Amino acid sequence: MRSYSVIIPAYNAAATLEEALASVLSQVAPPAEVIVVDDGSQDGTAELAGHFGAPVRVIRQGHAGPAVATNTGVAAARQDLLAFLDADDIWLPHKMARQLPLFLAAGPGVIQTGRMRQFHHGRPDDGRGEDRDGPTRSTMLCDRDAFRRTGPVVSPPGHCGDMIDWFARARAAGLQIETLPEVLALRRIIPGSLTYDLGEDGRRAFLHVAHAALRRKREADSA
Repeated sequence: MRSYSVIIPAYNAAATLEEALASVLSQVAPPAEVIVVDDGSQDGTAELAGHFGAPVRVIRQGHAGPAVATNTGVAAARQDLLAFLDADDIWLPHKMARQLPLFLAAGPGVIQTGRMRQFHHGRPDDGRGEDRDGPTRSTMLCDRDAFRRTGPVVSPPGHCGDMIDWFARARAAGLQIETLPEVLALRRIIPGSLTYDLGEDGRRAFLHVAHAALRRKREADSA
């Protein structure tokens, strides 16, 4: 089975990153490398990741948001197959063993995601959380060509909705987004996190993303 790189953008993620990394390293189909992009953390995130050793690599950058951190990881990746995980989420052990054969069989021009089950920080997953469809960064698998055709992840105001915008641009570029019907990862709910309570900046960011998607659709329809 082909090797793949995992990219984890991380900002002040010391409380959750160890569990995220453990879920990647315990995959039935393990990665060739794991790239943690420390986005200017102040809580020991980079040091924690560094203690794992190979195949984990740590890249540090000034705080610029998850979009820029994702792009930094993609640029540094040594494999052509790219998988992603947010630093507060968790992969289920079979995630890549299930996803990889289906992705490779689908052929070029496909970006694959899966479903996620929610759980609350501080409580173990009991299998009863709400299931959510993708597409999401934490279940996404693509090749480098699909990422190149879509373009870099762009950070909206407030750093919210970056992947919504990216997936919309991927569709506009003619790529197929396939969401597997099974749960592949766990989404951690943390009060006070970037997406838990969007606030005014977050709502403005999602509105910005929605307007951009509508503009692209109008341009495509009139072409």
